[in-house]
Amino acid sequence: MDRMGSLLLTTVVLLWACSVHGGSLRSWIVGGREAAPNSHPYIASLQFKRHHFCGGSLIAPQFLMTAAHCLTDMNPSLVSVVLGAHSLRTNERSKQTFSISQVFQNGFNPQTMQNDILVLKLDRAVTLNASVRLVRLPRANETVPAGTACVTAGWGRLSSEGSFPDQLQELNMTVAEMDSCRPTNICAGVFMRQAGICFGDSGGPLVCNGVIQGITSFITGTCGNGVAPDFFTRVALFRNFIDNALNS
Repeated sequence: MDRMGSLLLTTVVLLWACSVHGGSLRSWIVGGREAAPNSHPYIASLQFKRHHFCGGSLIAPQFLMTAAHCLTDMNPSLVSVVLGAHSLRTNERSKQTFSISQVFQNGFNPQTMQNDILVLKLDRAVTLNASVRLVRLPRANETVPAGTACVTAGWGRLSSEGSFPDQLQELNMTVAEMDSCRPTNICAGVFMRQAGICFGDSGGPLVCNGVIQGITSFITGTCGNGVAPDFFTRVALFRNFIDNALNS
């Protein structure tokens, strides 16, 4: 793990563990599969010195949405945003690389993980094509019923002790209604088998019926344990914040 990744992991785990006993915040996709190339054309790789550390989603031609904890104690000017990628190591012609020109925050609390959302303005507009497209935003306060089928994706680790994949991974998940799920989160999981999110997928999308309903935020317990759900920031509750950033 690179120095930036170690710093982010240490910072977030320590802060979150203060409020959830035995909790951790690591984000890699466990038990998923390789996605078809450019089947998630809205997904971005946030990179530090060409090393992936978080995901993001393209919501407007010059705006990206990600998790606020991804940029905790990070200088945004040092971050590169890569769109149109499938393999992170291959020099793919579909890739477009950007820097961040502005960060829109919404009162993120790292101790409770409330408001875990950022909108990033890129240094220029992207070129929209078959490999780089926008993801649909939900209506304000839209709900996602328990049992809804969704999909998440990312370049995070394949297992707790495993390596980072070169190709984009995806995982089908089901929205769950659980007492531990806060109103500001969507809880989803793959239950009864080891699969879920962990370090490296933070900031990535949870897409349900073609709409980005969640941003990968945190887990409790261990990754992909098949019992506890994974937690995603509920995008529909932040439409005013998002729209204000886009209209800026």
